[in-house]
Amino acid sequence: MKRLATGLAILCALASVTTLRAQNDERTYYYQMICGSDKDLSHKPGARPIGEKLRSQLESPFRWKHFADVSRGEFVLPSDHGRALIKLPENRELRVHRTGTQIEAQLYRNGQLVRTTRGAASSRSLIMGGDQGQDGCWFVVLRSDKPATITAAAQSK
Repeated sequence: MKRLATGLAILCALASVTTLRAQNDERTYYYQMICGSDKDLSHKPGARPIGEKLRSQLESPFRWKHFADVSRGEFVLPSDHGRALIKLPENRELRVHRTGTQIEAQLYRNGQLVRTTRGAASSRSLIMGGDQGQDGCWFVVLRSDKPATITAAAQSK
């Protein structure tokens, strides 16, 4: 009987630790707002080259020759029901929330919902995008790995 009581006490303690750990399972995510165009984007205010890994993801499915990172940063989401609000250039706002194992990102422009994307909170990246007329496009990339430094991106060209 004493063994059973001890075993139950250990199981309860492990369950508490697991629950506490799940509640404190904060994750750091990184975001980048990327512009794509056939025109040179180096003159765009705040434009920086993107890393090779991201460039290879974007070049093959999209026709644009030039990509530039115009905004980047990081944010932390608590585990369940965590939310973040990120201000982006050109009156854009990114709202990200996590529910359990899912993450949802909603992009707003001038207060209007433009795009929504969902994926596993454990995925390496989520990408959403759209056109900017015939001259270009934009992408918002959410990722779990830190983007390459500006120096590394410039040296890889």
